[in-house]
Amino acid sequence: MASPAQEKNDGSGADSSGGIKAMLPLILNVVLLPVIAFLMTQFVLVPSLNKAGKSGAKSPEAEVEATKNHGGEAQHGGASGGGGGHDEGGSGAHSGVAEPTTVMINSVTVNVAGTMGSRLMMAKVGLRGSRPKFDEFVKKHEEDLRDAASSLLQTKTLMDLEKQGARNIIKSELKTAFLKLLGPGTFTDVVLPELAIQ
Repeated sequence: MASPAQEKNDGSGADSSGGIKAMLPLILNVVLLPVIAFLMTQFVLVPSLNKAGKSGAKSPEAEVEATKNHGGEAQHGGASGGGGGHDEGGSGAHSGVAEPTTVMINSVTVNVAGTMGSRLMMAKVGLRGSRPKFDEFVKKHEEDLRDAASSLLQTKTLMDLEKQGARNIIKSELKTAFLKLLGPGTFTDVVLPELAIQ
């Protein structure tokens, strides 16, 4: 009779250790997967997104400064004729290629989608290009550009605007809409120096 009792004890000991061994992969998955996901996000995904964002887009302050510099040169260069024209002529002679000019269109104000008109979004949008008489070209199509920008921006919800990289997404969508309107090769980039929600 002692041998059946020993077999019972040995069998129950094997069953309990076998059950833990069987559950070990599940326990490791539940514990380690969130830790691995967090580490991958912090040390791989976020740095690569930041690196891509820095190389692909300038900071808003740099865009505003570039807009002021290029817009000011375009406006003052033609009007002054003497002083500004001499500097631009000298730099143009060395490079042989016209420098890109940024031309701003009037601000676009729309209701934020899903707020029942209680929130407004205001955006200053500009186009950068190096074709001759680029400022005149943009001013000629300004109303159509503002219409395309407002049509796109009024579809954005607060959740869309709070996503990481929302500014770059909006810029690329505006660029696509403007290229459909103006045609390929008419400009090189869209600038968005101000995007405010009230």
